[in-house]
Amino acid sequence: MKVRVKLFGTLPQTIPGYDAATGLDIKFPDGARISDLLAHLEISKADGYMVAMDNTVKKPTDVIRNGAVLFILPCLAGG
Repeated sequence: MKVRVKLFGTLPQTIPGYDAATGLDIKFPDGARISDLLAHLEISKADGYMVAMDNTVKKPTDVIRNGAVLFILPCLAGG
């Protein structure tokens, strides 16, 4: 399956050649999970990013939908 990933915050700086206008196309086997995507991009849970797909924040165990556009955003905190 093929997905498109859009990166936000400082994350685009860590991917050589990343184009913010088009994002990043990645191929995964069917049944791949959000955790597989994060591992592929070398993003650990400790990095403080969240992944959204279909307008919903996803858990690492959620399955990625073929053709999905995934957004990886920094977690924000405030008060």
